[in-house]
Amino acid sequence: MSAKIPSPPCFHALISDIHGNIDALSAVLADIGQYPCRGIICLGDIVGYGPEPAACVQEVMNRCQTTVQGNHEAMLLMASQFPSWNLGDAIAIPIELARLELSSAQMQWLHALPAVAGLETMTFSHASLSELARFNYIHEPDDAREHFALQKSFVSFQGHTHVPAIWQEKQGEILCYSPGTSAIKLDSTCRYAVNVGSVGQPRDEIPDACYALYDFERSLLLHRRVAYDIPRAQARFRRANLPEVNARRIKLGQ
Repeated sequence: MSAKIPSPPCFHALISDIHGNIDALSAVLADIGQYPCRGIICLGDIVGYGPEPAACVQEVMNRCQTTVQGNHEAMLLMASQFPSWNLGDAIAIPIELARLELSSAQMQWLHALPAVAGLETMTFSHASLSELARFNYIHEPDDAREHFALQKSFVSFQGHTHVPAIWQEKQGEILCYSPGTSAIKLDSTCRYAVNVGSVGQPRDEIPDACYALYDFERSLLLHRRVAYDIPRAQARFRRANLPEVNARRIKLGQ
């Protein structure tokens, strides 16, 4: 599936699961700047887990042409209605931090975000298209099959699992690939669901920030890993008095 990037490519950048990690987001935005890009798409979970939710939301508002809502945005927006949710400190404390730090304009912007968006031959969502309000994961072939049953486009992009993956469907057969560091050309006889990985909290045991670039005219896909200053990011977590597990896991890629 590997392919050389033809000249001149023109990509959309796809980012997800930033989770309040401004150091990772800044590094990814700088990396995106090396490529000719038509625009940046954010697949949700800008907030949660991390210490800089307001700064990350503002960067996404300023830089992204399309954004969809993630489950952490949904939890934030419903926090006042369900204050007794037993989410665990690793989730609940950063959600409360976001509730205190985000401006009313930022909250209104999050509230207006769609669950699904589309552009050209692409569909964007945070999680599976199956039962959108439940934010179902795509972990297994049966999960992918339920998602593909609702996907009308050639390719869709998700986050949510924090693990980059390329799901392929051809005549009912489901395969999953782990992306490498080279660009690949998607097969026009198949359909794809691409997990772009996580900017702020990867969970594939690689701590580098992850995102994807896609040229829809050439069906070229490239996942990128970007190193950033993890100790500086961890210091922000600790200054914000977030649970220590949240700081530790960004170094471990878990």
